[in-house]
Amino acid sequence: MRVPPQKFRVVAVVVTAIIAATMLGGNSVARADEGQIPAAILINGRGYGHGRGMSQYGAYGWATTAGWSWQQILDFYYGGPTGNIIAPVDDPGQVMTVALAAMNGAQTAVVADGNNAVFVQDPVPGRTWTSLVAREQGQRTYRVWGSAERKCPASTDDPAAVGFTLLGDIAEVASFTTQVGSESAAAPTSVIGLCEPRTNGRNKIRYYRGEIRAVNKTNNDNRTINAVRLEDYLRGVIPRESPAEWGAAAGGAGMNALRAQTVAARSYAATEVNRYPGLSRTCDSQDCQVYGGAALRESVNGAIVTLENPYTDQAVTETASMVIRSKNGNVVRTEFSSSNGGRTAGGVFPVNLDGGDLAAEPMNSLLVWTRVLSAAEIVAKYPQIGTLTSVVTTHDGLGGDWNGYAVSVAINGTTGSKTLTGWDFKSAFDLPAPWYETTPVFGASFEAAPVGSMLFIGDSVGESIAREFAAVVMSAYPGVNFQALANRCMIGPSCVPTSLGLPDALSVINSLTPEQFPRIALIQLGYNDDPNTFQSDVDQVVNALNARGVQRIIFVNLSARRVSRNYSLSNAVLGSARQTYPNVSVMDWNLASSAATQWRWFRDDLHLHPTGRAEFAMFLRAQLDVLRTAGLITSGTSTVLPLGVPLIKGNRGNVVKTLQTALNAYLKLPRSKRIIVDGQFGKGTVAAVSKVELASGLPQDGIADETVLAILGMDINKIVLSRGTRHSTVATAQTALARVLKVKVKADGVFGSGTTTLVKRFQISVGLKPTGNINRTTWLALLAAAAQS
Repeated sequence: MRVPPQKFRVVAVVVTAIIAATMLGGNSVARADEGQIPAAILINGRGYGHGRGMSQYGAYGWATTAGWSWQQILDFYYGGPTGNIIAPVDDPGQVMTVALAAMNGAQTAVVADGNNAVFVQDPVPGRTWTSLVAREQGQRTYRVWGSAERKCPASTDDPAAVGFTLLGDIAEVASFTTQVGSESAAAPTSVIGLCEPRTNGRNKIRYYRGEIRAVNKTNNDNRTINAVRLEDYLRGVIPRESPAEWGAAAGGAGMNALRAQTVAARSYAATEVNRYPGLSRTCDSQDCQVYGGAALRESVNGAIVTLENPYTDQAVTETASMVIRSKNGNVVRTEFSSSNGGRTAGGVFPVNLDGGDLAAEPMNSLLVWTRVLSAAEIVAKYPQIGTLTSVVTTHDGLGGDWNGYAVSVAINGTTGSKTLTGWDFKSAFDLPAPWYETTPVFGASFEAAPVGSMLFIGDSVGESIAREFAAVVMSAYPGVNFQALANRCMIGPSCVPTSLGLPDALSVINSLTPEQFPRIALIQLGYNDDPNTFQSDVDQVVNALNARGVQRIIFVNLSARRVSRNYSLSNAVLGSARQTYPNVSVMDWNLASSAATQWRWFRDDLHLHPTGRAEFAMFLRAQLDVLRTAGLITSGTSTVLPLGVPLIKGNRGNVVKTLQTALNAYLKLPRSKRIIVDGQFGKGTVAAVSKVELASGLPQDGIADETVLAILGMDINKIVLSRGTRHSTVATAQTALARVLKVKVKADGVFGSGTTTLVKRFQISVGLKPTGNINRTTWLALLAAAAQS
């Protein structure tokens, strides 16, 4: 391609558009030495939780498939070489004090279904109430009111104005229970009910055994605590930590998983001594152990839902007072998580390959998982790194996928790096577990043929992957008009949105202006259409797109996992359309998502879990890449801005020397008439280039463009710019370096010592050898980095 000469200043201005037109992305393995800069990071992982100690799914797997006893399960996770044993706790009647997180800073108000609420510090002993409320008056001071009516006063109410009687001011703590509230045999509705803070105009009532206490350490720091005996506390913990229905599994063998969970939970609770000094021993969230109390009403007079369960109550009774003790006699701080993915994390407890966790796979949606993070998301959290160049994860080397759990993650960029622990990276990006690997995702290479604009029309499935689609697909196919909407159909009559005046696919297509007509249409629809009219729907959509000159129409077929509708019939229609219309392709999502283990991608046999969203986006990207490689969605050839081309009068450097040497050889000039090989593109070089053009039948402008260089046998892919070069693409490189490294650079097109230093700095940041010269690899990497910055 012949390019007219341009001023350095002009190239520096237009480089933004050139870079934007050549953005990277893709599924290939990231390689800095191929000029690749990641547009996203694919994360594949295993398990849910920290993986230390017992896996709850693992306990279930061992109990139901291997027939292990609860003692065997506990020995596998906590015993073995540690010397830990199962033994009684010192004080089975000890009281747990539990900070209730939902009540932080709120008043403490209670109700009693049996009208038998007791204010423990009541100045008049023996009185009972239906409702009580304590409000902080100052540091360690509370004012308490009682009422014979069942109500939860709003925090803004004057208790006296809404039927409450002042009972007095109390120092230190205000405690409430019922006349039977501390009896283990009491029904959940007989214990004290706590009014949770009002939301949407109503209060939930949560019932707790033992006492509810209002306490604080400082003014305006009210805390609500449940003081409950250890064994009764466990009745509110175990159903929240492990599904109670496991007790019925495998003819009752699942009870051993619940028994093991109970001993582990009791051991952990016994080591929770003073989590919040002066207030409580433990909390009710997963920061400690999840504790839900005995029962719940969604409103003051709503139906009651019992949160305790006969199976878990049985597990508490049958393992009464048992804990894990170390060989020196101390109660062990047992840890547990939902799933370890097939290998325990190690630490205090043994590293074990966990066949029980693997055996529970049919129930465990997070045994394996996938996530996608865009480069933009990572940079937004850690802007000091500049443009993302890599995410490198180091593992513990103790076995399993990727050789173990993530120990550290280095997030590298053009202006800095940030290294996190494997756990901190998990927390920063809300990953399910610290066992994972990170893999860069790239777009099409610079050499890939460009594609035209794309129209994506989707329903709620497509809508759910908007974030992943942008990171994985649009990084390689940037010209996408993304149109996704819940309940959307091909054609409207059966669609909910149509009844609301929202567009179906045909309406979206018909609303396009000529400037919006796409080259490619990607249609992810059909779940909301009637299979019996689907043929007509598809035909109308295809005809509407063809009328607008769409080059390629791509349908995504439907997952047939849902049996409530005959999606196999709809998929047959799409298959027929591929045979009928020469410009129609079909992506077979049904086949790609049909493996037995892929149930975990779906939350309801149609809509997607986060893993399914990542996998679906990766599927669409891979399928588009296949069509691109086959030339079915391309529109022309790659137009990468060449390095060091064209060479014109005034250019300097080693490339000019190479040109001058090639001209002397090609023109076979005698020694006396040869061009001086001095690296300066002057009148003699212009004249020699003109002679080559004349001999080749080209216009004579004295410009050594790609055509002239090819005639001279010079490979433009091997051009290297170095110190001393003067050329327009040096100015382009300087502009890109300024953007990527966030420094001020004069884009004068002169490759001096300052430019050499910046090139070396950039090369180091992307893992290239720091030569300070710009070859094709450095050039492509620099363009890619500038595009993302």
